[in-house]
Amino acid sequence: MKDTLFTPSYFDSFHCLMGACPDSCCKAGWEIPIDDDTIEKLRAYRALEIDNNIRTGSDGDTVLRVDENNVCPYLTSDGLCEMYIKSGMMGDVCSKHPRFYEEYYVGDEMVFTEAGISVSCPEAARIVLSANKADYEAICKEKTGDELLDFLLEARIKAFELKPSQLIAYGELLQDETDFGAFEVPDGEIPDSEPIDIKSLTGFILEETEILTSEWRGLLENCEKRSACIESRALLDYLIFRFFLKAVNSEDILTECKLIVALYELCTLGDNFTETVRLVSKELEHDDINLDLLRDFLSDS
Repeated sequence: MKDTLFTPSYFDSFHCLMGACPDSCCKAGWEIPIDDDTIEKLRAYRALEIDNNIRTGSDGDTVLRVDENNVCPYLTSDGLCEMYIKSGMMGDVCSKHPRFYEEYYVGDEMVFTEAGISVSCPEAARIVLSANKADYEAICKEKTGDELLDFLLEARIKAFELKPSQLIAYGELLQDETDFGAFEVPDGEIPDSEPIDIKSLTGFILEETEILTSEWRGLLENCEKRSACIESRALLDYLIFRFFLKAVNSEDILTECKLIVALYELCTLGDNFTETVRLVSKELEHDDINLDLLRDFLSDS
């Protein structure tokens, strides 16, 4: 199984809309990393300015110097990439987005990778939110030889059968198994959990996390306005796929289940479900610091 890549069946159907994209990632407000190898190659293209368009980012990486509106300097008026047009190249992060890759190890050996597409992107969101359970049949279910990872892989299969209201209770059962070293996936019916306190959750996010957009701040400040009728199996399956196995690093399965439910509930804020899903992804899913702050809050709650 070494170096095997597993993906949902919709993974290869994604194609960037380029100039037709209604919300380009080139103006999302993120820092845009660019790798040193690409920078050196681009310096050979005299028609393309590079040195004045890079700076050191908040984490020490080299990033593109965006303008006052957080727009990439290479985004053309028709929504295309000047860097790619003139050189046929772009940075590694840009060429992969919105694809994400998660590598899993046993000891020092990488045993498999899972890849998906992030719902921050309008076209990826369209694909993911119209997916069904069968689209996740091809993701990893094989034994790796690592007791915790194999336990999580088996437990994730059942997680895809659960409702959001059952997932935290399921996490509690899994955490007990992990803490006692039993690693037996619970059998039988899973009860409903206490609902997430959405007011407490949104208050914490407002006070403690970095907020990129006024739209996100507005949703958090008006958390009583919710699309309560929305129940999206496709969204829950995406979040389970995206986050459940991350517990292999922390051994905190309960908090990862709480995170999945919290993100799901946040996606019901406001009255435009798809746009809220994309905002949650932009503001939280793509910011490791915000995610870790949220995990700490959920772990203590």
